[in-house]
Parts: sequence; C-alpha cells; structure tokens
Amino acid sequence: MFKKIKNIILQADRFLYKKFGSDKSTKFLENIKEARIIFSHLNEIGKESEVRFVGGCVRKAICGENIDDIDLATSVEPEDVKKRLNKQDIKVIDTGISHGTVTAILNNKKFEITTLRKDVSTDGRHAKVQFTSNWEEDASRRDFTINAIYADIEGRIFDPLNGMLDLQNGIIKFIGSPEERIQEDYLRILRYFRFFTQYSKTDYDQKIIRAIKQHINGINKISNERIFDELKKITILKNIYSLFSHELSKEIILNIFPQFKYYERLKIINNLNKKSRDMYDIHLILAVLILDGTNNYEYFCHKYKTSNNIKNRFKNISINFKNLKSKKFYSEENIKKLIYFSNKDYVRDLLLFSICTNNKIKILDIKKLIDYVDICKIPKFPISGDYLIKHGYETGQALGKKLKSLEEKWIANNFIIEKKTIKKSLNKVSKS
Repeated sequence: MFKKIKNIILQADRFLYKKFGSDKSTKFLENIKEARIIFSHLNEIGKESEVRFVGGCVRKAICGENIDDIDLATSVEPEDVKKRLNKQDIKVIDTGISHGTVTAILNNKKFEITTLRKDVSTDGRHAKVQFTSNWEEDASRRDFTINAIYADIEGRIFDPLNGMLDLQNGIIKFIGSPEERIQEDYLRILRYFRFFTQYSKTDYDQKIIRAIKQHINGINKISNERIFDELKKITILKNIYSLFSHELSKEIILNIFPQFKYYERLKIINNLNKKSRDMYDIHLILAVLILDGTNNYEYFCHKYKTSNNIKNRFKNISINFKNLKSKKFYSEENIKKLIYFSNKDYVRDLLLFSICTNNKIKILDIKKLIDYVDICKIPKFPISGDYLIKHGYETGQALGKKLKSLEEKWIANNFIIEKKTIKKSLNKVSKS
C-alpha cells in the first residue's frame, strides 16, 4: 500500500514540477533514496559539492519525462570513488575506468559515475581525457548545452553554459564550434537530430546542417553497435515522422540509413491515438520503415548485428507480406490458425504492420482482431501418437503420416475433428 501511495506522489510530482517551473524540477532526482546515499559517501562534510547529477537525467527531470539512466559527475577520481563506495559495501564496476567512469549499483539501481574531464585529443570515435576538478572545463567538453546542466542532491542547479534557457526556448545548440564537436564524435550527428526532434521549437540552424553535411562520412568511423543504440532511441520518439517531413533532415537520415524506404508509413502511425501508437515498439517501428516482401531486411540485420529475436520478427512479417493484402487474412478463423502455427506476439506484429500497408481494412477492424488475439485460446490437437498406437498403429512413418493427416483435417475444420473421421481412420487399420 505504501509503495502504491509513493508512486502516486511521484507521478504528481512530475506533473507539478513540469507545469510550475524549474526551481523544483529536479525534485524527482532528489527523492531517489539510493542517490542520496551515494552523494553522502562522495561528498565530504564542509566542502563544496563533489558530485552532481548531469546530462540526460537532469534534462528529463526538468521536462517531466521518465528517467531511466542516471549519470553523476564528480571531482573525485575513479579509484577514490571506488574506495569510498566499496567501504560502504556498495558494488562498483569498472565500466570505463580509463575514461573515468565506474558504475555503482545499489538496491538494483545503477548510477554511472564519471570523474570531471577535459579532452586532450580525439579521433572522432574515442577521446583521450585528463581528469580535472574544474566543473566549467567538464561542461565545455560535452556535446550540447542542454546536456551540460548539473544539479546537486538538494536541487541546486549549476548551468555554466545556459542550457536551461536553451531547453526552455527549444534551441539545440552545440557547445562551441559544431565542426569541432562533430569531429570529436561523429555519433553526435544522430544525437543532434534526436534532440532536435524531441525538444526544438525553432527551425534548423543552417550552420549546424552545413557542418553535418560536411562531416557526414565520419559516421562510417563509428561502430555499428553505437549507431544502432542511438537509432533505437530515435525510433521511440513520439514525433519521429518529423525527421522525414523536413527535407533537410530526411536527406541526411536517408544518407545514413538508405534502408528506410518506407518512411511515409510513419505518417499513419502518427495519426493513431496514443493507446494504438504505444503498441508499436522500437523494433516494429524499424520493421515499418524497412520491410516489404523481399529478404532485403537481412542486410540490415547483418550490418547492425541484431538479435535473432529481431531478425525472426522481421522474417515473420516479410514472409506474410503478400498475405496482408488478402481479405481472407483478416478473419478470426485465419488469425486463430496463425496463432497456432506461430505465437500471439507474431500475429500482433502482422496486424499492427498491416495498418501501415493495407488501407482497405478499417483500423477499427484491426483493433478488434488484436483484442481477439488477446483472448484467443491456443488450440491443442486432441489426438496423440499413443492414442493411434492403442488402436493398431505401429511406431514409424505410417503413424507420423496419419497423425499429420488428422491434424491437417482438424486445422482445416477450424480446430474441430469429428469422431467419424477418427473412426474411419482407425477402421482402415483394423481391416488391414
């Protein structure tokens, strides 16, 4: 009961802080019990704050968004961070200690803790860094002003580059020279479009677009794993279609992902109500962008080393692509058969995908079929091999063929098999 009340209070907090200003907008972060514990062990009594929230968690708290990852910045060096936390029996993992990053785990909550840094050199993929105790230096090496906002455990904001003002005005601004920031890490090209799509209230900055076009080939230096991780963050954006409705962003995104030939389908998803839109997960959005009746998706899956689960979902849609045009496909009888041959998740994928590819079927009818999938009981074939053996069949090919024949008749008859059909088969054995 207490946990339920706490969740209600936290949800109310998010709404109120989003609505009534930034002075209390980090309250959600302040209320994380585990964060307060870590802060207490890294901050020395009587000294200025040695650790602060930074980046995405601060930005999301200010905007009233759900917070998944929590990043902390600290003036304490990595080995000392480990020493202080291990002393308190807090688990610490060396996730990137050469770059000053460790991950603390407390009550199953993860905190990525990075020592303040300044870049010494970079090759567009990795940077050589030097630790510093200067918060302004750390801020100046970050990518965008909206990601260089810090907050301590009491909610006091440290914003040396006016990121709060840019966030409020919907301005996505590189820190310093766009050319230099992009050349430090070419993935920032995609990150720029993600943040612009999510937060911008202005048109594209032509200087930034020119810098991106000039260095677009640098994306080839980035590992496909990092690109795919960033792509997944883009696909969950509510207004992802805006990336393709603007000629500037469309040209660049299609340059990076030429497989996204069917981006116009996103317009259909965009027009659905929230409940329906929420049924499309990251991988189904990718399927909508990529899939047709060919096996072209295999190259995408190979390039980005997708899991077998993703590849199989794509394959399921691809091999059924032509069937989605048939009116017979959308009968409860056929849907039940599909569930029997595959599973409910695969069938939901097909129905949701069909909304984007078959304009002859009413969306309301598709929703009814999805509801049917949820309640449909998966049929179980009522005849076993043991049953046939008891009635005269011997183990071997004949038994397997007969079992398969009876199953096919059972499926064709909408998962009903009459006793006379079984009896007829058994009589043939007794007469032989």
